[in-house]
Amino acid sequence: MSEGTGLQDRGATIVQILPGINITWEEGPFNYTAYLGIGSLGWCDEWRTPQHFIFQLANACFLFSYSVPSTKKGIIFMHALLVLGFFIFSAWAWIIVCAPDIFFWNLSYTFINLCQLVFLLYQLRPVKFDPELEEAYHTLFAPFKVSRIQFKKLIGNEMAHIMSLHAGEAYALQNLTRTDRLALLLAGKLNVLCDGHFLHPILACEFLDSPEFESRANMDDKFKVSIVAATSCRYLYWQRTSLEYLFAKETYLATVMSTLIARDITTKLYAMNNKIVTEKGYHLDIRLPSITSSLTAAGDHKTSSFKAIKKHATVLSGSLPNSPESVYNSREKLCKDKKVPVVPNGRVMEHVPLNELSNEDLASSNDVESWLETSSKYHSCEVVDS
Repeated sequence: MSEGTGLQDRGATIVQILPGINITWEEGPFNYTAYLGIGSLGWCDEWRTPQHFIFQLANACFLFSYSVPSTKKGIIFMHALLVLGFFIFSAWAWIIVCAPDIFFWNLSYTFINLCQLVFLLYQLRPVKFDPELEEAYHTLFAPFKVSRIQFKKLIGNEMAHIMSLHAGEAYALQNLTRTDRLALLLAGKLNVLCDGHFLHPILACEFLDSPEFESRANMDDKFKVSIVAATSCRYLYWQRTSLEYLFAKETYLATVMSTLIARDITTKLYAMNNKIVTEKGYHLDIRLPSITSSLTAAGDHKTSSFKAIKKHATVLSGSLPNSPESVYNSREKLCKDKKVPVVPNGRVMEHVPLNELSNEDLASSNDVESWLETSSKYHSCEVVDS
């Protein structure tokens, strides 16, 4: 085979392709050279039909949606833009390029983001409660950043119940009622009694039985005090088992409730602390770090000093005035076995005066009084009203 025949059989051959460079074909003994521009290489020198402004608008929505911050409102804004972007993409696929597969894929993405958007907006809906529950939420739970959704879980019908008490009715009876629940007073006032003696009141937005709930050893424990309504009351209560089940799932809510219960117990202890006074009317503060050492430094009067303090720490004091809201029509049954004195109108006396201290006890208590009067850090000038 001759050399010329071999070239003719081989046909056209591309030797080199570069933008702006000559391209040579070999056909027989002749060479053909042509100049190629950018458009000839397949580059877009003008917009085609698929590159519609709808396509650009959809991608602009995607750009802005992925640029928003990751806050709650930012996520809502992101899903809203994604819904708009995928919907525009679906319209582009159906109208401009006529691609059913692209249309249905983008329509599916639109539906998914729309469901996410509806769910997020549902979570932002205003959750409202009854006025008494609203006050409890703002007073106790809102300062701890508990959301309304979390609070609604706590007070739901399957978790909590609202009950009412009339004046004189008992929420708990000493040595009879089991400590298997926790109650929060919504409205009204209750009094706590021990052996017929008044200990302290319970006001709105306070727990009724926080000490018993916190110190419960088993399900058969009984109340060591009686809790009786002084006025018409409404309270919210939970069963212990229901609360423990909820706290296992809502750990933050469990932490908040533990904090509220601990604070409520402290408030009740401070209320008891106000009952302890000296003969001169000074408050004997049980929180003072050096009160015990001051008492034990009395030497020979050590035993009698503690007896004097114990008598001063008795819950009732004869100098304290009776509360006009502290007498009830149904207290007789509560104190039947306690032999509590009854006034002529048949109602139980709430305050029983203390016996007069002996001279020895008075001498022992003078050590405490002198310490209170000379202390510059913890000295109190507050006097109990006669």
